[in-house]
Amino acid sequence: MEYQIKDKNILLTIPATNAGKFRFKKRKNRLDFGETFSTRECFFDDDTYLEWQIGYDIPVKDVEDGKGETKLTQKHFIGSNGKRKYPYELSELLYTAIEQGLITKKDAKDLCDEVRKYKNFIDDKSISVEHHAKLTINGMNFEETSIKLPTLFMVETLDHTQIEISIQKQQYASGVQPMIYFCIPIESFSNSSDIMGRSSVAKDKLVYAINKNNALNLIYLMKIFGMASKRHNHDVIQIVQTILEI
Repeated sequence: MEYQIKDKNILLTIPATNAGKFRFKKRKNRLDFGETFSTRECFFDDDTYLEWQIGYDIPVKDVEDGKGETKLTQKHFIGSNGKRKYPYELSELLYTAIEQGLITKKDAKDLCDEVRKYKNFIDDKSISVEHHAKLTINGMNFEETSIKLPTLFMVETLDHTQIEISIQKQQYASGVQPMIYFCIPIESFSNSSDIMGRSSVAKDKLVYAINKNNALNLIYLMKIFGMASKRHNHDVIQIVQTILEI
């Protein structure tokens, strides 16, 4: 994650290619399931958006081993998994927004107080199974079922972005695991006109500005992490307290 400060605004710079937690997708409707496309072969158009699997912390050891960076290394917290962690990515943006006066310390304190009161969590949702017909493939008989894992969309953000929570089955444990994505439509990038109607090349980057008008999206993201699960709730409270102490 790269950013700079200009006129009290936070300017996020994101390479216009699919890499790591960043995926460029297309969809006709903001509630549709987006399809990833090759940014080097397909054109960017009005249906394009960025899906960012945003995180909020990083293990202290990962920073020490050079596997990640955060400017918030003055103080660590103990995560829900018992590991020492630093605030990271979303948390660093929240800290920077407070630093630049885009969000007040009172906003952060109110966030912490609200999240602490949450009693209902997204991962409490049970997995539902629908049974369908029997079928035969290559002479072998099967019974078909569908596992319903919903996606929640928060569309009431401040700049046409939206926050999506994908409920996924845990790979090595029972129950579900909410995955949280911050989705930025192409129109919300300040320099989107530079890339519209063509595919990207190696040096292309898109700029997303966090300012007074949309900084509360960071609060919304933290609230959603705080209601994702009891584990996330613990982490968000610890992170906001750590940010305020720093």
